[in-house]
Order: sequence, then C-alpha cells, then structure tokens
Amino acid sequence: MAEKQTTYDAIPYPSNPFRQTRPERLAAVAKLFGLDAPPADRCSVLEIGCSMGGNLVVMAQDHPRSRYIGIDASGRQIAEGWKTVEALGLQNLQLKHMDVLEVGEDLGKFDYIICHGVFSWVPARVQNKILEICQRQLSANGIAYISYNTYPGWHIRGIVRDMMFYRGTQFPDPAAALAQAKSLVQFVAQATKGADTPYQRLLQSELKHLTQMEDYYLHHEHLEENNQPLYFHEFARKVAVNGLQYLGDAEFSTMVSTNFSPEVAKTLHELGAHDILQMEQYMDFVRCRYFRKSLLCRSSVKLNRTLTPAVVRDLLLSSDAAPVPAKPGAPAEVETFKTSSGYSVNCRSPITKAALRELHAQWPMPVAFKDLIAHSKADEAGAEFLAGEMLTCMAAGVVEWRLTPVLFTTKIGKMPATTALARLEAQRGYKITNLRGESIVLDELHRQTVRQLDGKRDLAQVADALLASLQKGDLMLQRDSDKSTVTESAEMRKLLGPALEKVLANLAKKALLARADA
Repeated sequence: MAEKQTTYDAIPYPSNPFRQTRPERLAAVAKLFGLDAPPADRCSVLEIGCSMGGNLVVMAQDHPRSRYIGIDASGRQIAEGWKTVEALGLQNLQLKHMDVLEVGEDLGKFDYIICHGVFSWVPARVQNKILEICQRQLSANGIAYISYNTYPGWHIRGIVRDMMFYRGTQFPDPAAALAQAKSLVQFVAQATKGADTPYQRLLQSELKHLTQMEDYYLHHEHLEENNQPLYFHEFARKVAVNGLQYLGDAEFSTMVSTNFSPEVAKTLHELGAHDILQMEQYMDFVRCRYFRKSLLCRSSVKLNRTLTPAVVRDLLLSSDAAPVPAKPGAPAEVETFKTSSGYSVNCRSPITKAALRELHAQWPMPVAFKDLIAHSKADEAGAEFLAGEMLTCMAAGVVEWRLTPVLFTTKIGKMPATTALARLEAQRGYKITNLRGESIVLDELHRQTVRQLDGKRDLAQVADALLASLQKGDLMLQRDSDKSTVTESAEMRKLLGPALEKVLANLAKKALLARADA
C-alpha cells in the first residue's frame, strides 16, 4: 500500500461525478464506430486517480450488478470515499489506497478504464504505466477514457502556469503559495495594461479564467510539479506503441469538421486526407484546443469510420434544445434551436423542427428514433431524411443519444423516490447527483424534499414532514404574490400542497425521480 503523502492529502480535490465517463455514454459513442462495448449494467470498471470515489459511487449505485474499483495515491481521499461507500452499503465498489505504479495483473480485467485529470499531471514513467495497464487489462471490446491537457492551447495557458509556478515555489505554505502566484499574474496583467498586444490580451483572458476557478483546482493545475501537455499526434503515437488505438472523443461534436464553416471544413478534409488522426490534429490547431477526453480501444478492433444515417435507427435520443427568437433579417423558414449548455443548430425542415420540439417536450426522458418517426407520421423517405438530420444534430452537440433506457422517470408516483446517494448528499449539503450522473445545486425547499423521497412515504407524508420543518423554522415558504414569508400554520398547510407539486415537477425535470422498477 502506498504510504507516501501527496499534495492531494494536503489539499484534497473534491470528488465529483464526470458524466462523460459513464460506461453507457462511452458505449454509445463506440456504437457509432462499430464497437459493441460491454453493457453498463453488467461490466467491470477501473478508475485510476479516483479521489474520494465520487465518480464511481454513482455508477456503482446505478448498476449494482457491475464491479467497480478505484485507486488513488492519497490515503486521505480514499478514507473519505469509504465513508460514503459504507453509508450507502455499496458491495460492488472497492476504493484502494494505491500508487498506480503498484497496479498488477492481479487486479483483473476491466471493460472500462477511466483516467480523468491524471495523465498530464504525472511523470512520464507513470503515463507509460497507465497505458500499460490499459493494454494489459482492458477487455477485448473494452474502452479506456483518458483526459489530458493538450497543445496548441496549453502553449498559451502554460505561460501563466510557468509564471505562477515560479512564484509559488518560493512559499512552503500551499495557501500562501497560491495567493502569491495569483497576485503575480494580476500584477503583470496590470503592468501591461494599456498596451493592446497579444500578450496583454492573453493575460487578461487567463486572469478572467483564474477568477472563475476554485483554489484547489488552481493549485493542482498550476502549482503542481508535473503538468505535461502533449499534442494529440504525440498521444496517438504513445497509444499505438501500447497496442491501443484512438476510438473517438467523449464529446462527439469535437470530432466533426462540419461544425466549422464550409471553407474551413473543405481545407481540413484536404489536409487530413481521410486519416482521422491527422484530421483530429488539424482540428486542434484550428480550435487552439486546451483539453482532450480521448477514448481508446484495442488496436485489433476493426472500426467503422464511415458514419451513415443508419446508425441513428436503434438509438434513444434526447435534447433540451428550444427554439430561440429569430435574428432580424434571418430567413423565415430557418429556426434556431439552442440547448441550455449553448449548443445550437439551424433548421429548415418542418420534420426536423417537429422532432426537436418533441424531444424538448419529453426532456429529460429519451425518445426512441422509431417513436420520433411515428410522431412525425413520416414515410420511409422521411424517416431516412430525419435520421440524417438527427445525426447532424448529434454532431452539433444538440442531441444526446444512448443505447438503453434511463433509470429515472418524469412521472410522479404515489410514493416518489430518489436515490440513496441523492438523499445522503441532501443531508450533507446542496449539491446533489441526479440519475443522469450530473451534479446540480438545489435550494432549501428542494433539498429538504429530496431527503424525504425514500419511496416509503406518500405525498401526504412528505408534505407533513415539510410542514414540520416549516413550523420549526428550518424551512421557509413564500407567497407568490409578494414573496413575503408565510408564518401561520394554517396558511403553510394550504400553500404547501401546490408548492410540493411544483417541487416534484422540478425534481422530475432534473432527473431526480427514480423509476419504481429500476
């Protein structure tokens, strides 16, 4: 067992779920390229650098028939993670205090290997060990996920990192080191203010980035000894030497050249010459990309790189994209749909617009493509056209897809339930993990409601528990008319019913209500 103290023991890195690493999402991307990965509900998963297990805990809860192992060199983080594992009674998750260099074949084979936020922050020998583990212990149709800082973007960000690292090394106390490092960046940005130069613009941009980041993130990103970005083509070579190949990116939209202007896309295709590795590198140059989330598989797997609308036929689709007001002078037939995360697509076809409206109406529930066809009353030619349109929307980041049904529901039953993890998190604070694998922040009324949703209480009992909290002053209820606080018990009881209906509807839209049969 690893005994050496790490900087993560001194400054723990909060453990969050990373939705893009969930096996069902990785399998959905792999399906586009002809790889049938093991099903998420019956698989084995290894996470390298699991912190407190926050990414694995939600997976282990959602898929009790799968096996999960997380390793981390920080004993403090592993000990914290075990508190949650034991509180939830998870039998299918093990968190191990272990240096990655100690991992051997005895750990077993894995269908999914996750390494998020580790690869760029470790020495070359550890990077090689991570790839060795993937080569040796990834199952035949398995997928490895590795994220890393990449060039050319990090040539820019690295200027500020070098500046902060130099200043930070002069102070032994981590808090003082970070404060001084941030002050230096502010000083240099201020000293060059007024000079409209590329350097000044870079500093101002990075200074804005720094102000948006938490201190723990900045410390581990900018003050750690190791931060080794690399070009995608360099990463691809490392992968190939280890008997692996690039499968795709966790964010499919970053792989598609059609998201650029037609002129840029044409030149990219000429430069790439039908070589996906070259194409990915050229797109990184154009985007000045900072960060990658690469998916790998065994080099023996034969992949299909020619995507056709047929791949959409068996998928479940979802989208929260809503129509936005047309810009002045825009063609009347063109309608723009935009997601809450900022992805957008312009639509001309009535059938496409109708499909996106239906997906928005059903959100967050997915809709089978065949049901979209039935909804639109399209013939076979229309179905083929819509499949192509949905593939375009997927490439634009507007439509999500999956292979299997979700574990949540938007129907409010007689005894609504959320997950044990959500209830535990609601006891601890306001950040809750939903059944889409996302962290969301709730207000006090929603948080206290989540705590009651164990599937054993009916709506009246949930309302009684909330009423007790209101009467004790642990919770406040406001009138819609003037936002004043309700103080009388009779009025509390009267208003609580409609308020609870709204709260449950909100929780359903946030994918926090569990299916009774899941």
